Amino acid sequence: MRNLNPDFMKLTTFILFFIIGTTAGLSQELTLKINAGPSGISYKSSKGDGSLGFGAGGGIGYTHFFSQHWGLQTGLEVQYNTNSFDLYNGQPLSSFEIDDQGSAFQYTVRPDSYSEDQSFYSVSIPLMLQFRTPISDKTGIYLGLGGKVLFPGDQDIQSRASSLVLSGYYPDLNLEIDDLPAHGFGTLNNFEDKGNAPLKTAVLLSIEGGLHFTLGDHMRLYTGVYADYGLTDLQEKSDGNLVTYNPNGIDGIATNGVIRTTALADQSPYLSAGVQVKLGFDFRKDIRLQAQEEIIVEQPQVVQTTEPTPVETPKPVKQEKKEVPVLSPSEQAYISQPLVNGAINEIALTKEMENRLDRIYEMVKDNENVHLELYGHTCDLGPQSLNQRIGLKRAQEVSDYLQNKGVPNQRLHVQSKGETVPLLPNTTSQNRSKNRRVEIKVLILN
Repeated sequence: MRNLNPDFMKLTTFILFFIIGTTAGLSQELTLKINAGPSGISYKSSKGDGSLGFGAGGGIGYTHFFSQHWGLQTGLEVQYNTNSFDLYNGQPLSSFEIDDQGSAFQYTVRPDSYSEDQSFYSVSIPLMLQFRTPISDKTGIYLGLGGKVLFPGDQDIQSRASSLVLSGYYPDLNLEIDDLPAHGFGTLNNFEDKGNAPLKTAVLLSIEGGLHFTLGDHMRLYTGVYADYGLTDLQEKSDGNLVTYNPNGIDGIATNGVIRTTALADQSPYLSAGVQVKLGFDFRKDIRLQAQEEIIVEQPQVVQTTEPTPVETPKPVKQEKKEVPVLSPSEQAYISQPLVNGAINEIALTKEMENRLDRIYEMVKDNENVHLELYGHTCDLGPQSLNQRIGLKRAQEVSDYLQNKGVPNQRLHVQSKGETVPLLPNTTSQNRSKNRRVEIKVLILN
């Protein structure tokens, strides 16, 4: 199945064979099912209309009945899901981006007649309480209530728009650019593109019910309806826009999709409902007959006639401890001094920063027990999500420099604090300049 995580596919394959192996000797009822009906993401948005498309699926289940009428069912189900989304006209969508010169700006997309067709595969593991009772010799009713864990694959997206107006606003210059196509700003007509987007694992509330018909001593046919509703959203947290920004020209933009656009979908739960048919194989009578026919064979006891041979315990060998150089307090204090970037949105290392990192490398290169935590910081100008990314890039720049010098990657730990931990109050330009920095914390592991 396309776009599903390989590790998860291994897990689902294991579960499938586990169910089959278990039912071979211990199961009470094994069911095979197919289903069809509207199935996909039930968008709730004030900026557009989402609608479910046709979906279909199947699965294998195992039910353990702990009384005449009640049982517990689990298994593995596969589903194909489709839906569409039409964006209302006149909806400007904004995000914060960084251009090819390293400057931050507000990126705005104004689409006209924008729509998407979406589809994805999913695998789910149900846990359902089952009730079954007869209403005649060969007919009965069944009900099921419980939940499922849904593991979706990537969503395939086909998007189109009659036009896209792409503009950039630079707050530092109070300048808006909307007619520079070679640099990603302008009007693009008859836009079409394909892409994909990740979806989150979701928890579903599930209900089913209908009639069952006895086809033989060990076989039943189930027909009925079902409904699955997501208690959690499928949308990953994102701060992107409807289409990407491309500094090399508007013809190079790509679709991000509704599911990856900031604040476009208020809610994105999963919804599937329709009709289903199941074929059940009952093994309970066979197990009782097997229990009556079992023959217990006693295993002969083996008597040990010879005394055990004593085993000499080897003496422990003393190993000499290798002395590891330790950083002095003055060296640790030197490493902990902030590396100041200074300029807003600046990520590249200055010559002064490189000189300091050269000296830090000489201090830590021979001590494998010394790990460095690298924290990137920013001032409070700009959106918090952008500052978080800039802080991470600053810390990564320091990590890359030390790795190029020879410090192993596993001894360097990169994090971003963004604007959350200022060194000085962000009240003056001088203080903000000092807050744009990278701090290093020394960890000595035994």
